[in-house]
Amino acid sequence: MPVSELEICREKLRSLIQRKAFLRRLPNEEPFRLASGGKSWTFFDCKLVTQDPEGIALVAEMIFERVKDYHLNGIGGIETGAIPICTAVSLFSFLRRMPIPAFWVRHKPKERGTKNKIEGGLKPNSRVVILDDVTTEGNSVGEAVNAVLEANCEIVEIITMIDREQGARRKFENAGYKFTSLFTISEFKS
Repeated sequence: MPVSELEICREKLRSLIQRKAFLRRLPNEEPFRLASGGKSWTFFDCKLVTQDPEGIALVAEMIFERVKDYHLNGIGGIETGAIPICTAVSLFSFLRRMPIPAFWVRHKPKERGTKNKIEGGLKPNSRVVILDDVTTEGNSVGEAVNAVLEANCEIVEIITMIDREQGARRKFENAGYKFTSLFTISEFKS
């Protein structure tokens, strides 16, 4: 995809996130509670974008364009935020004739049936990219990273839709991982 088309795609997605998913509360209201445990007057409800036909198509296209030359064996992340993203990227990759299987990591192993921690048939020695919708300190992504490493896979890159710029990048880069965000919180207007 030419750079100008990718820039148009990115701006459409940024605008959609701003309109649909970037929520704000006033100081006289109760702040949002984040997955990290912190509180914030702003919140990204990215499910409103990843469940939107245009939104998930834009996300899938942007991520696929980023990873298409990596020769991956899998793309996935922690439940539930990464599930629609990795599924959409996998579908998009198939349509582009460069299929990348999707997987996702449970917070706790399934208690019945296969008792899997990782769903999607991820095989040992796979080259993978870890995805997330919103990353703050990186704790949820860290769960996916640990599960994938326990499965003896190589993590090529970690990609999040939105980096809240509260430590995740530093955490993963210090651990030796390439960390990329499609957007940062500073790109959105309160």
